[in-house]
Amino acid sequence: MDVLAVKEFTDLMQIDRSRFVVTPERLGVYRPGEHIDNPRTINPEPANPKERDADFDDWLQPDDPVLQVDHDTSMKRYIQHSVEIMVASLESAVNAGPQSTDGLRDMGAALHILEDLFAHSNFVELSLIKLGHNSVLPWTSEAACKHKLPLVTGTFGGSDIIASLAEPLGRILFSPKDKPFEAFRAGERYERDQIIQIILGEHPEPGLLAGYEAFLEARDQWASQPFSEQVERFYAFIGTPGRLLGNAFGIAMQSLAVWLGNSVDDLQTLLNEDPNTSGSTDPSHSQLAKDHAQHPLHVLAATLARKAVLQVGQAVLGQWHGKEGAAHPARVAARFFTHPMDCDWQDAVVREWAEANPAQIERAALKSELDQTRTQLQRHAKKDLQRFSQDSSNFLNVFFESTSLADLWARMTGK
Repeated sequence: MDVLAVKEFTDLMQIDRSRFVVTPERLGVYRPGEHIDNPRTINPEPANPKERDADFDDWLQPDDPVLQVDHDTSMKRYIQHSVEIMVASLESAVNAGPQSTDGLRDMGAALHILEDLFAHSNFVELSLIKLGHNSVLPWTSEAACKHKLPLVTGTFGGSDIIASLAEPLGRILFSPKDKPFEAFRAGERYERDQIIQIILGEHPEPGLLAGYEAFLEARDQWASQPFSEQVERFYAFIGTPGRLLGNAFGIAMQSLAVWLGNSVDDLQTLLNEDPNTSGSTDPSHSQLAKDHAQHPLHVLAATLARKAVLQVGQAVLGQWHGKEGAAHPARVAARFFTHPMDCDWQDAVVREWAEANPAQIERAALKSELDQTRTQLQRHAKKDLQRFSQDSSNFLNVFFESTSLADLWARMTGK
């Protein structure tokens, strides 16, 4: 994450690198409440997540009341926990002030929860149904609550994690913009190097990391030679992502591919269950997510999220600048966590969008098309994994078996 952050936020890193280092404490662990995810678990492993890390939430039992729909609010009860996290983060941001990087992180975490209300729940679908677009799929069955169709979010599983990480990692490790030849500098560790070292460091086979570091040491020795920049064939070879670097990363990714394979049954169980008709109020994350531009309701969800974030952001500035009568951002944000039938701030925006986008309304009513879009995204994630894994079996043996730089050169070039 730190490597990805350096690439994304270069201006911040130049201000004060130490304030923006991604540490285990700052990154934390995955907790559903921080993402307004449904904490229901299909196959809880390990039995006690706190043995892995004390910061993990305990698994919830299937009959836990927090997983149920609240009758009066017509919302899943676990959503309130996300609201409490968001409120605490906004209060921290206000108290810390605009110069505090930790306060700004808290503000970002709070706005993430607010944005996910529109991206990862059925708020948008229910808002359309409220205005008479009854063919739009709600991604939930009716429940014993005031408005019958409850406000719900999705469960987040292994395939969703892979889909989240595959694209940013792929951009670095397999960038189509790579130069055909670029001389390396001795001792330099590039983005690919850092990511591969981190991932191999987590692999249960310690020899993988040792082998890759042997490769880096060999590369340093070559790069330090006065003639090194002229050995273009050598550098072009090790600069090809699909060969050395791709193969090294592929070995580490094999275990991830196995994990994905082991998740297929659970994933299929979720995908085969249609919450629109099955009686379930627990859709999957992929069934609800509107992050991708291919989703027919992506633009509407983003429009509502922008409107909500703007109001909260203005409230934060009002508090920071001591503006008289400024509402507290925690209260402003919490008001958005309401069933669409119990609020009307979004009605005009939804109505205008619906009138201008009848074709997208039709798409949002077709489960087959939404299933196809979701399947394409998942297939893309699987394809990335396969790409990472191919041709990896012999790579590190080259370094284990080499006896000298000359021998290494001979093994790599066949000369």
